[in-house]
Amino acid sequence: MKNLLFILLGTCMMFAQNNRFIYEVKYKKDSTSKDITRENYYLDITKDDIAYYNRLNYISDSLFIATGQYAFKGNRLTSFLIKKKDDNIYQNYEYIGDVNFYKISEEAKQQWNITDSIKGSSNFQLQKATTQFGGRNWIAWFTKDIPMPYGPYKFNGLPGLIMELYDTEKNYYFNVIKSEKIPDAYQRNSLNASISRAIPVTQKDLNKLRLDLYSNPFKYAFNGNLTMREGQKLLLEDGTVLSKEQLKPAEANERKKLKAFNNPIELDKAVKYPK
Repeated sequence: MKNLLFILLGTCMMFAQNNRFIYEVKYKKDSTSKDITRENYYLDITKDDIAYYNRLNYISDSLFIATGQYAFKGNRLTSFLIKKKDDNIYQNYEYIGDVNFYKISEEAKQQWNITDSIKGSSNFQLQKATTQFGGRNWIAWFTKDIPMPYGPYKFNGLPGLIMELYDTEKNYYFNVIKSEKIPDAYQRNSLNASISRAIPVTQKDLNKLRLDLYSNPFKYAFNGNLTMREGQKLLLEDGTVLSKEQLKPAEANERKKLKAFNNPIELDKAVKYPK
């Protein structure tokens, strides 16, 4: 905590520069399960834009700088967000499990109720605010000591950085655990590679694509988009390795996994899969 404090204080003094805030995110992929997933997400705030992405992308970029090669074998692709500083529109780059990234452009605003509740954290004064967003009720603790109106995911609009955020049902919990200055030479290579091939869609289109993938979980392996040579194996996101002959019998298990991931941050956008 002491190290975090000094890093964040340094950030406050130089908030006009490029800064990165690292959030620990705890969440339930399946609302009916007690299992908690823990991941780190990065919020980059630069003079031009903000970006919110999974730590896996940062690891991929670090490996590219060190080796000249993107990512590592079995790298898991994840969705991410980009927003220009002079624009209120978020560019959502969604990965749904096939071979493509999909781009949705939308504005994300929250109507905040800033309360008088105050608490201290690492010598920062945090103030409580509440809002409704994405079909959930949210509680945020922000600090005016870091005058940046951003937070994790699409949360924005408060008079200071959101340090802690959670929904009232405790399905999602975000907490800043570290801050650092972004090197001037840093390039988002992995994000840029996904941006360049993203397909523009609407939310309705994306939901249809998810339903299509549910109906045929390995369609990208059978329709020619992914060529599997004789004896070649397919590595799934959970580490399962399948041959082409094993894909068809494995479809039922894939449908079960897709249906279990029923608890997105924006609950009102959850796909209603067939029973």
